[in-house]
Amino acid sequence: MRRLLFPLCLVVLLWDCGHAQPADSLKQHLDHLLTRWHSRALRDTDYLKGVDSVAPLLAKADSLSEWLSNYRQLAFADSGRGKYRAQYYTYLAINAYNLNQFGKAIYYSEKNNEERTRLGQFEKGGFSHGDLFALTVFANNHDYSRVFARYAGLRPALSELPAAIPRGVASPEQVFVAMSILQSVNYAACRSGDTVRAKDLVGLVDSLMEAVAGFPAKYRDYRLLYDYILHDDYYEYNRLLGRWVAARDSLLAAIRDVDTKGFRPNLQPSYREGIYSEAVDLYFILKKSDSAKYYLSLLTDGDGKVRYSSLDPAIVPEARSRMLAEEGRYAEAYHELRKVYQLRDSAYYTVSADKDNNLYALAEAENARYELVRLDERKRAADKSTLLLFSLTGLLVVGGVAAFFVYRATQQRRLLDLRLQLARNFHDQIGPMLLYGSVLAKKRGDDEMREHISMIMDAVRDISHDLKSTQLSTVGSFGKEVSGLLEKVEAATEIGYSLNVSNGGRVLAYGQLTQLQAVVQELISNSIKHAECRKITVRLGAEGRKLVLFYSDDGEGINSGLSGGFGGGIGLKNMEERVKSINGSFRLNNAWPKGYSVDITIPLV
Repeated sequence: MRRLLFPLCLVVLLWDCGHAQPADSLKQHLDHLLTRWHSRALRDTDYLKGVDSVAPLLAKADSLSEWLSNYRQLAFADSGRGKYRAQYYTYLAINAYNLNQFGKAIYYSEKNNEERTRLGQFEKGGFSHGDLFALTVFANNHDYSRVFARYAGLRPALSELPAAIPRGVASPEQVFVAMSILQSVNYAACRSGDTVRAKDLVGLVDSLMEAVAGFPAKYRDYRLLYDYILHDDYYEYNRLLGRWVAARDSLLAAIRDVDTKGFRPNLQPSYREGIYSEAVDLYFILKKSDSAKYYLSLLTDGDGKVRYSSLDPAIVPEARSRMLAEEGRYAEAYHELRKVYQLRDSAYYTVSADKDNNLYALAEAENARYELVRLDERKRAADKSTLLLFSLTGLLVVGGVAAFFVYRATQQRRLLDLRLQLARNFHDQIGPMLLYGSVLAKKRGDDEMREHISMIMDAVRDISHDLKSTQLSTVGSFGKEVSGLLEKVEAATEIGYSLNVSNGGRVLAYGQLTQLQAVVQELISNSIKHAECRKITVRLGAEGRKLVLFYSDDGEGINSGLSGGFGGGIGLKNMEERVKSINGSFRLNNAWPKGYSVDITIPLV
């Protein structure tokens, strides 16, 4: 007749649905909270707290899950809101149980257990409140095979608990959860007639109580709860064995435990409901109608000592029908009523087990869908943040590059202005001074001095040109000039060429460039006029801090016996002087009549 009660510490909250406000007014209150939140009149946490004050009063509302949708989004949006996630699963677990959706209730209870374990409210690695919730649901639903199947996985740990208590590794709460699990399994064993299993369970509870007795101070606050579970287990066991007097004594002991001052006040009304309803049933069996009527009146008088939660709607009508039958009235109606309840018990609970499995899977799938939605929202937010970050980075890079080029252009302009200023100073100040020095040297007839001054003036002009130029000459750019000249020669004379340029990035001063251009032009001109060659070879490159120029052709070479032209030495002398003017060295390698080559080396700036 009785259904097992949930140890409501499982879900932390204990709701008094009998005094709830009308659902419509509560829904209006939720809508008002949502409106204020949308208008930013409420912060997220204030909104969550506001919903917490209303949701427990909607424990039986069909649409509770829908009404909590915004609560769910906020609770799961922030990793620091674990307590609200736990509350959310608590609301759904109790709501599903009140709507007889036991599979959903079990699933949400397990999720509640996970969240509260993360928060430290439930012990990690201990006995699961989710397991206790499921076992109680299965037992109340007469699905005893599932009770025993789940218990099989828990039994090894439960058997070790009596030895763990003296070692100080079992908290009072863990012992309470363990004993509540054993109570649910013992109820299933006794109601299914499993004497062997029931005896084993009662023996395990005795072992736990003996271990607890050795540490009275540690377990003092839970001792009345332990005693109640122990007496309830013995009541079921004695009833199973047909020991009616012992069963009655155990039941009365359990009633005394619940009615004792100091029993948990939040649990007292519900526990009274369960034990009083069992007393009604027992006293009808013992043919003690007055006692049965007494406990029935305690169930129904509404004085607040008992909360009739309608966990089993058949308790009161069935008790009344039996009471009428005891008085000899409506005997046939009584028997028919009993048949109806028996049919309901056998058929309803058989179908209900399959329904629970489906509802569990449905709740799991629904929660998984919400998880996917949340993950998708987080991914979109992350993608948006990444895009924004890349955009900002791109703007910074573009801005940085633009700033760099602006800065570089400004610096180049300043450098160019400085170079132009230096060039003007050289030309306007040093130039006239050298010219005056040259005139004085001429007056005195000092040709050597005039020659040196002339060389200094040439150097000043070269430096001035370099300073004025916006583009520096390099070995590579000089190589391109030589290549262009040789291409023209090849097109006009069919004299081929081979040109190799290395380390072309080294800078050439203007004076070096002009002298080298003249030297190469002279070499090429003489190859065309005098060498009767078919190919010219040029190698040009920077080696260390020097420029090396190698020139040769495959003609006859230089005939020193000839007068005039290249062979006469005038051209060679001009080239040597030009190279010398830029502090270089000129070496001729003559192999007449098998050709010749020239090696030129100059220092680089």
